Amino acid sequence: MKKWFGRWMTLTLAIGMCMCAFGGELPQAVPGEACEDLSLYTDAQGDTAYIPAQFSVSDQEDEQTIRSGLVVIGPDASEYVWIPTTVTALEAREFGSYFSGFGSIDDYYDETDLPEYQAMEESTKQYGGFYIGRYEAGRGEDVTPVTRRIAEDTPGRIWVQFAPQDTMNVCQRLYAGNETVEGFFPWGSNWDTVLQWLVDSGAKTQEEVISDSSQWGNYSDDPFSEGARSSYTGVWEEASANNIYDLAGNNWEWTQERCGSEYVMRGGGCTLMGGGCSGRQFPAALRDPLPGNDHHPNVTFRVGLYIE
Repeated sequence: MKKWFGRWMTLTLAIGMCMCAFGGELPQAVPGEACEDLSLYTDAQGDTAYIPAQFSVSDQEDEQTIRSGLVVIGPDASEYVWIPTTVTALEAREFGSYFSGFGSIDDYYDETDLPEYQAMEESTKQYGGFYIGRYEAGRGEDVTPVTRRIAEDTPGRIWVQFAPQDTMNVCQRLYAGNETVEGFFPWGSNWDTVLQWLVDSGAKTQEEVISDSSQWGNYSDDPFSEGARSSYTGVWEEASANNIYDLAGNNWEWTQERCGSEYVMRGGGCTLMGGGCSGRQFPAALRDPLPGNDHHPNVTFRVGLYIE
């Protein structure tokens, strides 16, 4: 609890410094109303988050609290959750567990010198957080990703069978005309930051994240999904944590992280090469490198956003 309180005190100081950098106070975001410019949202607990222009805070009361998952909605009806953190992406990276044969962080490519990584990290430091897709990516119009609930009673399909090398440009094209937000293909360290926040906030235990995710992930051995179907996202409430769905199980998810020439998947999946997957074998924090040209039918991705 002291660690969590300290992080929030640091975040409050960072917000004050950021507001000074803008030369004055930002407009206040109101739930259910689209922001005309970059705005500041303050929830009932006094915690704050930055809302991009053209985005709105959810009008649902259980989606308006930052510590338990603030949901914002984009102009394309995509939904994102604010990840509040004063831990930089690199510091959180070692939180993840590693696939057999790749047991050390030293085996992984150091992306910290890349300009696109530095831009994401600097924004996270300045604004005290970033956004992650509430759902696994769906295929939208004009070959752009969307992050919406996809189920039997809703239109859309999850974006699978693609090469992760192409995903960076797809994510960066999101909201291209919006000068207050930047889309990005999440790094493995962003994934770790999300998982660390789930533990810090009390939404999940560390064991549920790194050892056995079967109670909150869509796996072949989970207690709720009755068949582990991967063509949907956002279907099972049991598979949500702080208003984010399917971080464990469901489809595997590519990240921009690399191990040698291979890209790294996270989250586990309900199937692997036609066989069932267990939440104990493939917990949410697991890293699993595969060749980047692998167009697998059970691997998708999740969109990230940071404030510009």
